[in-house]
Amino acid sequence: MNKDWHENNSRKQNIAEKISDKSWREDFPFEMQRTLRLIGQHDLVGSLMKKAVEQGEFDHLEGAGKPLDLDINPFEQGDLHMANKILKDAGYVPYWIQLYKEIDTLRANLNKEVEYFKKYTQVVLSEKPGSWTINRYERKKKEFCNEIRDRLEEISKKNIGL
Repeated sequence: MNKDWHENNSRKQNIAEKISDKSWREDFPFEMQRTLRLIGQHDLVGSLMKKAVEQGEFDHLEGAGKPLDLDINPFEQGDLHMANKILKDAGYVPYWIQLYKEIDTLRANLNKEVEYFKKYTQVVLSEKPGSWTINRYERKKKEFCNEIRDRLEEISKKNIGL
């Protein structure tokens, strides 16, 4: 314990020297003392928590190893719990959650298309393409860019709706 105290104390001093110069300490002595006290508390709590975990003091807590019950929202007002449960059981999804899901789906599809076009580009350019192949590739690239632009605009419009 004494060794830990000395390590923490020297760490505080090192931090104090690094984060402040003499003029700062003279101009803001209260803030400096407060910062050092907070650092010391953090180190103390952290070392106590670490020691407790190592000694197994948290191993036999009630509910240890069991999944959390996420159906209970501790921030939900008591009178709204039943109404929200009925809506959830009926399959109702708030508009903003539904919109997020749509945006995520659009993004995932967009990423798949981009990856597919990257592979197509690698295949086309890996060989010695002729002029017909280059013309075809340029046409497909232009179509792809226009399609991606349209999809990005669609995603952008949905993001504005949030």
